[in-house]
Amino acid sequence: MNLTRLNRILMRIEDGLAGLVLATVLILVTWELTLRGLFGGSHLWTDELSRVLLIVLVYVATIGLTRDGAHVRIELLLGAVPDRARVVLERLSDVLCLVFSLAATWLGVEYVRESRMFGISFAHSNLPFEIWVAQLIVPIGFGLISLRLVLRLLGVRPATPVHVDEG
Repeated sequence: MNLTRLNRILMRIEDGLAGLVLATVLILVTWELTLRGLFGGSHLWTDELSRVLLIVLVYVATIGLTRDGAHVRIELLLGAVPDRARVVLERLSDVLCLVFSLAATWLGVEYVRESRMFGISFAHSNLPFEIWVAQLIVPIGFGLISLRLVLRLLGVRPATPVHVDEG
């Protein structure tokens, strides 16, 4: 499988996952607000699950930002240098982000391992799973961000670079 095809498949999965998580959060919050407003009842788990899903959404969105080249960079600096220097600086930025992302992946795995070892659960919500299950988004998210950065370094980039409007 070539990198362009892999990129298209990953893009569909990432975008689909982002849409699914967003829709789930909206449905969950709407349901909870309806329960509270119309019936005066509430479930503790809906607030906690909404928070977990919003964190998942941030990680999934960050994967997309990395894919599109909208991750950490300084536009003012990049706009002031010649095109050749810009390419070098973008590659350097990708390498530095990759080093950070790989470190965060490894630390995330350790974090999840420790939470699992101690059997930490959600304190007040009665969610039917331990907290380490939710914490898996950290190593998985940073692992996928790392994959996106590797693909960028291999030349898989958006056809049109992301431009931040300065106005």
